[in-house]
Amino acid sequence: MPSRTDRRDAISLAAAVTDLNVEFIEGVGGDSIPEAAFPPGGSTESIKLSKGIKGSWRSHMNALHEIVHQNLSSALIFEDDVDWDIRLRYQLDTFSSSSHFLTQKPDPDLSGHQIESTVNPEEPDKSIHNDSSPYPISEALHSLLLSSASSGRPDISRPYGDPADWDVLWLGHCGAGFPRSPPTSEVEHTVQNVILTNPSDHTVPLPKYLRAHPFGPLDALATSHSPKTRVYHRASGGALCTVAYAVSQRGARRLLHEFGVKRWSRICDVEMGDWCAGSDSPPPGNSSSERRRLNERGKPGTSERVCVTVQPPIFAHHHPPGGESNIGGVGGGYARTVETKYVRLSVRMNLEALLRGEGGEVLVDQWPD
Repeated sequence: MPSRTDRRDAISLAAAVTDLNVEFIEGVGGDSIPEAAFPPGGSTESIKLSKGIKGSWRSHMNALHEIVHQNLSSALIFEDDVDWDIRLRYQLDTFSSSSHFLTQKPDPDLSGHQIESTVNPEEPDKSIHNDSSPYPISEALHSLLLSSASSGRPDISRPYGDPADWDVLWLGHCGAGFPRSPPTSEVEHTVQNVILTNPSDHTVPLPKYLRAHPFGPLDALATSHSPKTRVYHRASGGALCTVAYAVSQRGARRLLHEFGVKRWSRICDVEMGDWCAGSDSPPPGNSSSERRRLNERGKPGTSERVCVTVQPPIFAHHHPPGGESNIGGVGGGYARTVETKYVRLSVRMNLEALLRGEGGEVLVDQWPD
């Protein structure tokens, strides 16, 4: 919001000390949006939403509109209370390898890889995003070491994979589900259900710290994999909070059409999580088997929605003192302390030291071992 100069100043400083360039898109006040501007699908519900939720929706649509209008191949969208680790470059380099593998066309053959299958600890009553997918929570998780999946360094001109092959890279959230797929009698390992793992990641907090909100349950990742493991997978289990997400030109067009033109009735992150967890209707006359063949060949116009996410998230909400958002209270009304979940060497929490040019042992680790 233009009035939140505190947030603009903070993110400008955080970006400056970590050598990031950011451009601002003005937020929109929900009370300034005429009812005629709401998409027809779900408009009876959307007009009842709070002005904060309405403004958030339109602000995200404006960001997508700008990406489409400028014909950008891809862009990373931040919310203005975002925070990240000072070791962001390392984290993005690793994500780059996983994104390439999970979005490449045609889908890679996993038959020659050593995949470990374990029991999925996700529980329906504790999964805040369990309604996103049309499929039930998977009984097993299928994990593959990232080091055995990636091959060499990605193409520098397409660091996160070909933007023509993916829609959303969900890098910052407050909860994501593990991949889900249609239940079958025989498990087939594919990029749709495989989880790439990066064990012994020194930027990952211990399992006891892996929770999105102070009073929420521990993330399933706290028990699903060994401590300090970061995982990467398709976002078919849904996710919450649009803290930071990259969209391709293809993804921006699809999302803007879906939620700017066609329909909208709920808070923006829930809508996007459900979109990533679902799929478009197949073209008329195409059987499911034919659609599958089209996806395998990677032809344009397939109905597959390709969203990739990471756990723990690389970007997270920062909860500053007295920093309520224009949508809700600090941390969704749950946060009581100044902190950033999931981020160890937080830029925001160490901002004064970074501005003084300090580093190393002077910096505070929020979630020490």
